[in-house]
Amino acid sequence: MDNEELLKILESTQEEENDRLKVGPEEYDPGETLAQLSDGVLIEYIANLSQDPRKDFTREEYFRDKEIKQREHDEATRQERGEIHPPIFAGCTIYINGYTKPGRLQLHEMFVSYGGNFLHYLSGKRKITHIVATNLPLKKRLEFRNYKVVRPEWITESIDQEKLLPWQNYALSWDQEQKNLQFKAASPPPSDTIDCKDPNFIQNFFENSRLHHLSNWKADLRSKFLNDTFTKPSPGDSLSIFHIDFDCFFATVAALSCNTCDIDRDPIVVCHGTKSSDIASCNYVARKYGIRNGMWVSRAKTLLPPDVELVCLPYNFEQIENKSKIFYEVLKDYEIKFDLILPISIDEAVCVIINNHSIEPIDCDQICRDVRSQIWEKTKGCTVSIGCSDFLVLSRLNLKLAKPNGYRVLTQDQLTKDEQFWDDFLAKFSIDDLPGVGYSIVSKLRADNPELDNLLQLKQYYHNSLPLLQKCVGKKTGNKIFSFLQGKDDQESSRMIYQPEEFFARKSLSIEINWGIRFDTVQEIDDFIDSCAVYLVRKLIDLNKKTSQITMKLMRRSAHAPIEPAKYLGMGECDALSHTSRLGIPTSEVGVIATELKCTFRLLACPPKELRGVGVQFNKLVEVSSSVGGQQDKLRLPFQKTLNFELFNNLPNDVKADFSKELKRRDIIITGGPSVRSSRPTTYQERFMEELPTQIRNEVKHDMRITEKIKKTKLSELREQTRKKKESIKNVRAHLLGRESLFEPIKFQKETRFKDICKIVLDWVDATLIDGPHEKDLELFETYLDRLSDANRVPLILRISKLISTRLNLKSNYHGEDSGFQEWERFLLTVIIPKLNKNKHTFQTVRKLDIDFDL
Repeated sequence: MDNEELLKILESTQEEENDRLKVGPEEYDPGETLAQLSDGVLIEYIANLSQDPRKDFTREEYFRDKEIKQREHDEATRQERGEIHPPIFAGCTIYINGYTKPGRLQLHEMFVSYGGNFLHYLSGKRKITHIVATNLPLKKRLEFRNYKVVRPEWITESIDQEKLLPWQNYALSWDQEQKNLQFKAASPPPSDTIDCKDPNFIQNFFENSRLHHLSNWKADLRSKFLNDTFTKPSPGDSLSIFHIDFDCFFATVAALSCNTCDIDRDPIVVCHGTKSSDIASCNYVARKYGIRNGMWVSRAKTLLPPDVELVCLPYNFEQIENKSKIFYEVLKDYEIKFDLILPISIDEAVCVIINNHSIEPIDCDQICRDVRSQIWEKTKGCTVSIGCSDFLVLSRLNLKLAKPNGYRVLTQDQLTKDEQFWDDFLAKFSIDDLPGVGYSIVSKLRADNPELDNLLQLKQYYHNSLPLLQKCVGKKTGNKIFSFLQGKDDQESSRMIYQPEEFFARKSLSIEINWGIRFDTVQEIDDFIDSCAVYLVRKLIDLNKKTSQITMKLMRRSAHAPIEPAKYLGMGECDALSHTSRLGIPTSEVGVIATELKCTFRLLACPPKELRGVGVQFNKLVEVSSSVGGQQDKLRLPFQKTLNFELFNNLPNDVKADFSKELKRRDIIITGGPSVRSSRPTTYQERFMEELPTQIRNEVKHDMRITEKIKKTKLSELREQTRKKKESIKNVRAHLLGRESLFEPIKFQKETRFKDICKIVLDWVDATLIDGPHEKDLELFETYLDRLSDANRVPLILRISKLISTRLNLKSNYHGEDSGFQEWERFLLTVIIPKLNKNKHTFQTVRKLDIDFDL
């Protein structure tokens, strides 16, 4: 009987048998039992159903007969062995779920021989006392959460010691109280993990983050070497460029710290966990089996043959840092001094020798051999590979050919003098081996020809034509790929060699946390954002920098993604959200940055329970010493450190108290008026009041409060306002023609004199040409222009526009590419010019004004 016939029989009989079956749910679940039957038992059951002539033969009867046969078989097994074993498992009944070691049949025989009972299927869970399993899928974890699930070692070790051992010591991923099953698919957190709602979570997270350590080490190395007195090459110099890289650095360091594994024989990976952890590094033995960095450990294990075991080692940050220091000390102290050492990472560097400065010819082969030998000896077992050429891109390609544990020296002249030799060289590399060419660019290149695989095919398909490449991938990328195909560096690679300070200068500062993020409320997220801001601002201050632009990146759980991914507290499949905010002027104020981040989070509208990742990036970093922060603080229009007393005194009395508190909180001082008298008694009055009896003292205080209220009546306030209005009519300050003017003054930044306003605007433009003006400042300035336009003072607007335009023309050579310069051009063209076009009838007045009025 083939499988198709068996399935047909099952489908035709299952509905009928379900109706006939009248069994309590605690004893037997028909659907559950069918799902748990092995193939052999299922086939036997179907065969009995199809062959038995009894019409009333049900599945219940079949399994009852099966249970009787099993008991008879177990009893026969005990008698056949002839050995008398202590009944250590008496009263215990087990069911084996899934793969175990020893196998199912061996455990069955061992268990019944020592007095236990064995069930092949779960006709009722109350019949069993223990479930034996090595691992459980998610459904079984939930199903067996209230049962005694033990590992096979409970049986084998109990037999070895000839006594029934406590099952709790062999519980499968249960805590000691058996209340919460720790799922093995999601590895439990390490003991030092802190909840994301804890204030110390960020610090603890980065202490265990490989990427964080790499970033800090790389930044320190670049700062150290770029500040050293190295010789920078000039365009036109003859160079020898050495690209030096460790071979599987993390895996090698971990293997050297482990005495039980051999890096040349065992497949070794470095990771945090044993299943759902990402692989940070793997040795070349593991790579032969298809294992790659970034792969999950569980996936890597499936690629190995049954007789090969994957060796998972933890990070050894202390030794990693130590080996890296030795590596750079060797490069720095090498007897043939490198003119320039550029740290790419902790395990990778580019070294440059300027051949023009050397008296004798440079033997690049000997240098490669010496450097490799010294690094091997001083690191006690770490190998490096070296690629050498006269261009950086060729050094990188030579490095790929040299790996693992070798070196390769080929110059451009050697490669390109024979075209066939050059073509054979290009055929060895895939397209994404070029620096800066990734999946997106490769997809564009293969859009017309999916068969493109290596650099030679790319060169031949595009006929070595720059216009064709630019048409496919854009002008900048096309230039880069075309240069690489000629064996030369593009502009970006050349900048790293000839302008290293500018190339390696820190342009941003960021953190990104995509593990452990689980929040319930917005308040918890606000606290977390405060912690992120404090952490980043400390780094910012250490770097002596400020930021004028902040980007927030959020990872929101995708609608179809599970709430808890396979990786414990991992991110899973998410949708990326981001928003960039411009602060107007560089700052390192924690309060300003944290407030902006909280506002940005609300703009992105991510529900707290859906948040899976948070990233914060500070862009446009500027040195504190070179920034014009002090000057810009004065020019920051909406925020001032002082307030005129007259302006404050004109506020209604019912809001003065609230404004006083806010001004005090912001450290804004009220100037230009008499000191505000307090209703509080003087020191003498206080001493006098203390001597009075309590009842009299209360009456006196009550009278004083009434007196103060009488002084602040609405009538006196109205009289004061009327007096000020009459006075302002008599003494109207000039806006254009001097102190005495018929025009109503239009103020900007407390100034009414147009010459002073023009000076403020020009200083403001100069100070914001790099990072751009603040949005609120521009709104305030536009309001001033609107008031001029409404008052029919278009000549003044024209004068301002000409001043700004002239200033931008003067600064275009220096700041033409800066965002602030472009923002002022946009404001001039889209805001100021349209206001002028509304009043074309004033042009005759404008010409007259140009002659008579001169700044």
